[in-house]
Order: sequence, then structure tokens, then C-alpha cells
Amino acid sequence: MKKCVIVFAALCFASAAQAQESCAMNYPVFEVSIPHLDLPACPKDLARPNAFCRVTTANDAVHVFVFEEKGKQCLLAVKSYRDYQLNVK
Repeated sequence: MKKCVIVFAALCFASAAQAQESCAMNYPVFEVSIPHLDLPACPKDLARPNAFCRVTTANDAVHVFVFEEKGKQCLLAVKSYRDYQLNVK
């Protein structure tokens, strides 16, 4: 399962901008495919209006995925943190 998360994260990192335009990944698919935790708020550097964040761990890093709240709930951004310090609102 860990390899699946790593491969998925790599694909998301490579195409986050494209995903935003075409909605290559949306939250309903992510929800059932990737083990994750809900964040009460997005990290400050990823926070944006009308978005929510989910977090996974893989490959000695924490990966935060940002999705739009309404509509198709498309993936908007992905960021990895290696120091495990996430600042939320």
C-alpha cells in the first residue's frame, strides 16, 4: 500500500497544475483510493478560500493534498513536508 501512495503522490506532484485545469484527480476518487486523515484546516502556505486539505504519510514525508470544496472537488495543489511541522490557522 505504501508503494501505491508513493506512486500516486509522484503523479500528483508532476501534474498538479494540469490536474487543476482538467480535474485529473478529484476528492471522491482520492477518498476511496488513498489512506489519509482529514485536516481541520489547511497549512498556512496552502490555505485558500473554498478549499480543504487531506494528509498522507509516505517515504518519510507528510503530503498535503488541497481540494476545492464545491463542484467536482478537483485537486488544486500538493505539497510535501519533511520537517513534519505544519502550521494551520
